[in-house]
Amino acid sequence: MQRTFCPRCGGKLEKRRHEGRERDWCPSCRVMHYDNPVPATAAIVLDPGLDLLLVRRGQEPGRGKWCLPGGFQETGETPEQCMLRELAEETGLQGRIRGLAGLEMGENPVAGEVLVAGFCVDAVGGALRAGDDATEAGYFPLERLPELAFRSHARIIERATAPLRPRLRFRGLPGGAYVVTSLDHLAIAREACRGGARVIQYREKDAPAARRLATAREIAALCRASGSMFVVNDQLDIAVLSGADGVHVGQDDVPIEEARELLGPGRIIGVSCTSLEQALDAERRGADYLGVGAVIATPTKEDYPVVGLEGLRRICRAVAVPVVAIGGVNLENMGAVREAGARFPAMVREFQADTAARAAAVNRLYQVD
Repeated sequence: MQRTFCPRCGGKLEKRRHEGRERDWCPSCRVMHYDNPVPATAAIVLDPGLDLLLVRRGQEPGRGKWCLPGGFQETGETPEQCMLRELAEETGLQGRIRGLAGLEMGENPVAGEVLVAGFCVDAVGGALRAGDDATEAGYFPLERLPELAFRSHARIIERATAPLRPRLRFRGLPGGAYVVTSLDHLAIAREACRGGARVIQYREKDAPAARRLATAREIAALCRASGSMFVVNDQLDIAVLSGADGVHVGQDDVPIEEARELLGPGRIIGVSCTSLEQALDAERRGADYLGVGAVIATPTKEDYPVVGLEGLRRICRAVAVPVVAIGGVNLENMGAVREAGARFPAMVREFQADTAARAAAVNRLYQVD
């Protein structure tokens, strides 16, 4: 900020070199004035589908462009208080702060340098409406954000959403082979990766925990090298320790909300469903995909009710998240499974032999328009 007169005594300031910088010096007060950035805040608010809340600015700088909800911190309030106040004023939403996303420097034509504290915030109440300096407020897919007014906000968004990359990558994953390991888990995973499997699920319940963790870590390394995504069945601890992209849980396993608390915001959560009601509930609670089945009666899921192709179709039409079809799916009936709307056919026995070739065959089928 440019000064001409001393804010303490009103005397004319001089420029003087001090501590490696040219600063404002008051010869009357004999005080060196330091330029400090103005504190401001910005909120990262994501909905369950990972869309980001933005507001359209109604004034300069950046009028007409979009930015994160936020503003300048006032005297007597903490950064956290500032953040929640600005969120309410600009969007009508009440928030709960989860943590600091990062600090970034910005420029303002009036205030000069601005230190922006970005916070990850959960919307916990209120009704979305634009207010204060904002003319519009809405949620946008992270992959298709509008033009942003401030580079500092873009950097905060990038920093805050970096841990979400597995979920974002999964959301854009093309349909194809979902391989559930069995028998020699590592060998099947290796061949599945060679065949281009979209997703590999490690499902092993009887081996000692140390061996399961070692196997999961090896599969995770294979998937990273090949580009396949890796989820662990049921065992959240193994998923976290092995560096897996996510987990798949059943209706009687750890609830989705608790799983998210443990896994963090970036890992995938898949949920087994046997009915439309379960599917809608899982999607509402934040599941990234639904494992629907058994589609057809199968000896590996004898106790599961049979959803059928028509039930699969109803679920696929009712939900926005990807559907994995499992139970009785094979290369012969896969065309009908794809036609019903499932993005990923999951198979166990079909991938126990010729895994690479069969995974590639499934992917080819799903590439046909």
